[in-house]
Amino acid sequence: MHRVRAAFLTLLWAAFLGLPALALGFDAKTTGVVVLHGKTGSPDRFVSNLAAELRSAGFLVIAPDMPWSGRRGFNASFDVALEEIDAAVRELRAQGATRVAVAGHSLGGNAALAYAARYPGLDAVVCLAAAHSPDRPRQRERFAADVGRAREMVAAGRGQDQGRFQDVNMGKELVMATTASIYLSYNAPDGPAVMPKSASAIKTALPILWVVGSRDPQNRDKAYAFERAPAHPESRFVEVDAEHLGVPTAAADLVIEWLRGLGAR
Repeated sequence: MHRVRAAFLTLLWAAFLGLPALALGFDAKTTGVVVLHGKTGSPDRFVSNLAAELRSAGFLVIAPDMPWSGRRGFNASFDVALEEIDAAVRELRAQGATRVAVAGHSLGGNAALAYAARYPGLDAVVCLAAAHSPDRPRQRERFAADVGRAREMVAAGRGQDQGRFQDVNMGKELVMATTASIYLSYNAPDGPAVMPKSASAIKTALPILWVVGSRDPQNRDKAYAFERAPAHPESRFVEVDAEHLGVPTAAADLVIEWLRGLGAR
């Protein structure tokens, strides 16, 4: 009965997403997924249900504690964060994963996109309520003074000095107590955490599932970043009924069935 239900759900989601449903592509047992939490979050908050559902479906899963977690408090740069994602990807391959996807929520979705641009060989990307946009006009204006101060510190050879800098999380002010160099890596409007730049830098087209929440005001415009990535026939931009923090849970079944259907013939 369980297998029949799973097959029915696969067909249902394939029809919804416009995917071919004659055969399944990614085998869960040999597919690894790196699950990235959002800003000030953790592997145990907001993405934990998604990670649990993926494991229950048979996928190999690693959910690392990223530099922007509440515990770590931006203790490493965005570039170092990408290196940590790569370490998780390599660990999944060491565990036997022949295909690997990176799925991220909020700032984690931003990083998943950046990882795909910097590190070739990834098989799929899932961006869930992808956020953190230092390039947006409102954020550029809001961060201008602190970005300028951080640039002055770096130019004076004080890039590793600690400071208190402004950031924002879900519309609320957030103070980043970190170094000037680390702050710029996340909040410079021309830095590595700019999603349109990351999407445009992806060299080889790969399937991207971009999920937005109907009650989340952040980055719901597909032209902002999603359409800047190289087109792939299995990429999808989907809206689910959720606010920002609820998108990973609301999209869990969708993510699983999309991954299972990739490469179907």
